[in-house]
Amino acid sequence: MGKNVKEKKWLLPVCCAAVALVLVGVVILRTPSRNTLELDDNATMGPLPGIDMEQRQKELQQQLDETMVAFSINSSPVFASGRAEGNLMLENPETNAKLLVVEIHLDSTDEIIYQSKALPVGSYIETARLDKVLDPGTYPATAYFKAYRESDQTFVGQAGAAITISVLS
Repeated sequence: MGKNVKEKKWLLPVCCAAVALVLVGVVILRTPSRNTLELDDNATMGPLPGIDMEQRQKELQQQLDETMVAFSINSSPVFASGRAEGNLMLENPETNAKLLVVEIHLDSTDEIIYQSKALPVGSYIETARLDKVLDPGTYPATAYFKAYRESDQTFVGQAGAAITISVLS
């Protein structure tokens, strides 16, 4: 009988630990996480009554057209020398609906080494000279495309692209 009592002494703590683990698991599963949003019971699904969905879609498209800036540029233009034209390949696509002015800044100094005049929608500049003569080498730079409304030439916003300029001699 003494042997059975010793064998059963460990059974009670193990059972208590198992029950405690099950209770902790239930509490964790039933408690909402901090990142869970609770939906508002007062919300009604669908658009507000009296809203013209076609008009709303036009307004949203207009806002999107005004805030998006589309452009194209050669990400690694090459210049035969610091005074030569290079293949910048700047484009203001027809889908843009904005005038674009391009500024290229050296990443190391933020110095502007090229600035275009306004590019009309649907136009491009294939080659151009930099405004600053650079020594031979490779230059990390950022091209900023500044967008302006065609109608009143007010500034809308800008987008940038990382480029690497190579000057050969």
